[in-house]
Amino acid sequence: MDKIQKDSLALKGYLDNLSRGGKTIAIDWIVEGCLVPRKTVYNWMHGLCRIPALHKCKIEEILGEKIFSAEEIFVN
Repeated sequence: MDKIQKDSLALKGYLDNLSRGGKTIAIDWIVEGCLVPRKTVYNWMHGLCRIPALHKCKIEEILGEKIFSAEEIFVN
């Protein structure tokens, strides 16, 4: 499994464990906090593009949860 898949599965897994309303709110927070279009967040969730390291840190800060592997955040 490559890096993009691991990260997207981690993000998707976290968001899928939220209620439908909670998932929508979390995605809104990510969009606002990372200053990216909603489409980009969906691309990240479905492994269509790489999540940049700084955005991974920001996503964890926004959601208040550890989602990505610490040793892999800054590995490209």
